[in-house]
Amino acid sequence: MVSLHFSRIEVTNFRNFRHLVIDRFPSPAVIVGENGVGKSNLLDALRLVLDPALPDSRRLLRAEDIWDGFPGGLAAGVEVTVVVELQGYDDDEDAKGLLGGCTIGTSPYTARLTYRFAPRRPANTEKEQGEATGDTQPLTSQDYDFVVFGGLDEGEDVRSIRRDVAIRILPALRDAESDLQSWRRNPLRELLEHLPLDPANLKATADAVASAVDQLTADPSIDTLQTDLGSRLDDMLGPRLSVEPTLGFTSSQPDELVRAVRLFVDADRRRAVSESSLGSANIIYLALLLEVLRRQRIDDQFVATLVAVEEPEAHLHVALQRKLFHYLLRSEPSLVLTTHSPHIAAVTPVKSFVVLRATADGSVGASTADLTLAPQQAEDLERYIDVSRAEILFAAAVILVEGLAELYVLPSLAKAAGFDLDGHGVIVASAHGTDFRPFHELLGDRGLRTPHFIVTDGDSAPNKRGRVEAGLKRAAALTPIAEHESLKERIAALPNQADADYWNQRRSICEKLETFGIFVGAETLEADVCPVFPSEMEEAFNELTTSAPARADVRNGIENETASPVDADIRAAMLSRFSARGKGRYAQRLASHLEKANLIERLNDTDPADSGTTELTTPYDNLRAGYLFRALDAVSQAIRTEPLLKFPPRGQDADEQ
Repeated sequence: MVSLHFSRIEVTNFRNFRHLVIDRFPSPAVIVGENGVGKSNLLDALRLVLDPALPDSRRLLRAEDIWDGFPGGLAAGVEVTVVVELQGYDDDEDAKGLLGGCTIGTSPYTARLTYRFAPRRPANTEKEQGEATGDTQPLTSQDYDFVVFGGLDEGEDVRSIRRDVAIRILPALRDAESDLQSWRRNPLRELLEHLPLDPANLKATADAVASAVDQLTADPSIDTLQTDLGSRLDDMLGPRLSVEPTLGFTSSQPDELVRAVRLFVDADRRRAVSESSLGSANIIYLALLLEVLRRQRIDDQFVATLVAVEEPEAHLHVALQRKLFHYLLRSEPSLVLTTHSPHIAAVTPVKSFVVLRATADGSVGASTADLTLAPQQAEDLERYIDVSRAEILFAAAVILVEGLAELYVLPSLAKAAGFDLDGHGVIVASAHGTDFRPFHELLGDRGLRTPHFIVTDGDSAPNKRGRVEAGLKRAAALTPIAEHESLKERIAALPNQADADYWNQRRSICEKLETFGIFVGAETLEADVCPVFPSEMEEAFNELTTSAPARADVRNGIENETASPVDADIRAAMLSRFSARGKGRYAQRLASHLEKANLIERLNDTDPADSGTTELTTPYDNLRAGYLFRALDAVSQAIRTEPLLKFPPRGQDADEQ
């Protein structure tokens, strides 16, 4: 049964957010993002609408609560709004009755609640103020008020709703020990005070405690200590201070006896919570809060409670983080959880993510609730996110590749160009094959909206089944349907590779695919790179073997890649030698050579005939491996707003600029 949950959230001009809209808020929801991006502030925004424990004085915002980018802030008449929509109560008659005035749709039932903080009077322009008073009168916080209303009518008061449909925030558990030692802040207090304790048993216990105290204090040393303390106070302050120091270990009043109850972490009651680890204390505190909530639900104190937990990973071992999250997910179907732990994100259902990212225009968010994935695809993505520690969720951009070879080669080429991918938050992620669709879906417009680029082999030559242009075909399948059919027709119409116009026509198709962020090679990575980095490829291989025949096959294969036509058997012999050593291991060795290359010099010196094209627009078009550089250039333009490399004019050396 689906329970009441957030379905849409919109925040305007509040702290990190100029205008945050999450149209499909997942349930449960795991909010991830880097530090400072606004995860806690998003929970605070929800509190403004639904937290009954938040005093109205906190709903009157201060200057620091306003989005920094709003010109003039409070003085200029800013309006802050938080709009939340709730769904999941189609079969809950109590919720329908309570939220009747807030309901804006019935298929499914949807309730809207709005917090609005705005000036009571409009902000005058400087001209108007000058005419009226002769000087400027900027607004202050005293000129503002707030309203929280339901539905579309500002007259629909929601104060009573907050008592029955509330959000309970479990704060970041960085140090719960101090709260557990304070009776006022300890959640154990609420549990104990609501227990139906037998008054007779309380009285008998209090009498037993009083007897035990009397027996202890009858000891002459205790009596002497009490007398000495009393004498010292009397000497210090005289008889005007009515204090009679008396030693004991708890009050003997029945009503106060329950306050002496303490939580221990062993059966013998020897180890207090303060003697356990900080992580253990945090978990105990969280367990008490959740138990309070469970009992409130049993007692029908609320129609529904929406639970939000802030960063539950604090001071917890990785394995415990994963176990705790699994528990929370099972116990709280409407859970909202914030984290920057990749270990928690790694075990999150793929359709439960909300990712926040900082931009110059305020933090923005994206949800994965609308992903159109088959169950098997979702499961595979969840396994990938798990084993990769969720790195793609926190990336500024992602380059999707087929396997290990690209994982090593692309970062080394970027490094040679002075582009630190890690430093700019760019992740190179392997699909471990050629099925990019689930990743494309996750990172695309219906998912995380993360800038992403796909790099794949061209495989233009016939494979064992006689299939040609496999790379172009799988790339075309990732484009919108309207483009897909047109591209299929153009690929099918490509002439034979021996035709003089083949490469120009193929390049035109590749250019179209690149407008969708898909970069297709000619053959395989190793074959395409040979003409640009022949010496590096040979040296890297020779470092892995002393076999003369193997070295000869690779040397001949590298030379063969600049021949016209290329001998397929010699290419196959070279590639088999790479496979025998492990393509990933070879690429790892090759990367150490590539990252030291002078790319501008190398690319300018490459024979244009290498690409087979005659219509060149950039130096990258001079070579079959140009797709790798164009992909990195696209990433650089998206993330650094500058090209990967700055080429000097033809005929001018780079050091002459």
